[in-house]
Amino acid sequence: MLVPIDPRPIPGVMPLGRPIEWLDPQVTEIDTRSLPFGGPSLKSVLHSRRSNRAFSEASTEEVASVVREALRTEFVGVDTKFGRKLKGVVSAGALHPVKGVLLDRDGNPIFYDDVDDRFLSVGIRDVRQLEGFLNDCREVLPEAQGRWIALIADCRDLSRLYTNHQSLLWRDAGAAIQVMAMVAEALELAFCPIGILGHGLIDALLPGGGGFAAVGVVAIGRLGSIRNPTEAGRRDY
Repeated sequence: MLVPIDPRPIPGVMPLGRPIEWLDPQVTEIDTRSLPFGGPSLKSVLHSRRSNRAFSEASTEEVASVVREALRTEFVGVDTKFGRKLKGVVSAGALHPVKGVLLDRDGNPIFYDDVDDRFLSVGIRDVRQLEGFLNDCREVLPEAQGRWIALIADCRDLSRLYTNHQSLLWRDAGAAIQVMAMVAEALELAFCPIGILGHGLIDALLPGGGGFAAVGVVAIGRLGSIRNPTEAGRRDY
């Protein structure tokens, strides 16, 4: 039986807030304002949410809306709170290490910068690693024609501020996936977490040296005619 060691904060250590070294990042204009929230209550969203394994492709704007609403920073701390963030997603120490990368079916990566609230089209360092990642996603969800969202955790500050930080990392990742599922349901989009972590994407997009961890992949698309939860094999509980 695996018994994780409790993490402990390290007194007197401040976050550094170092930028991520993406290859040739370019700001990409994506209008997420066209999908305002409204309509279903929180209770309705909680009780109607299901994972969908077969769905059609959603637009970049729709998928970006889910990522932005789930991971957007409301407030960045200053002075003694430098590097801490306030978000709708809970996070140990308010560090929020989990980041989102959107990929379409062709593997074009777009990173959501949660500090400056913008989307960045980023370069690919290793095409073979990216192809391997996409093949893994398609193998798990062959009927999902939507877009992939890879969750990458920036562990550099988390590991500086806490001993035995790993359990905090996985709790943060789970919280981010849960909130994304709720946002997708509120926007009437299909959502499914898939059973891979996505290690290949880190090797495809980021330079070596460590400090980053793959913590999950989800798929988002349009429900279309498969909204009926009684359709066999379509929705998981």
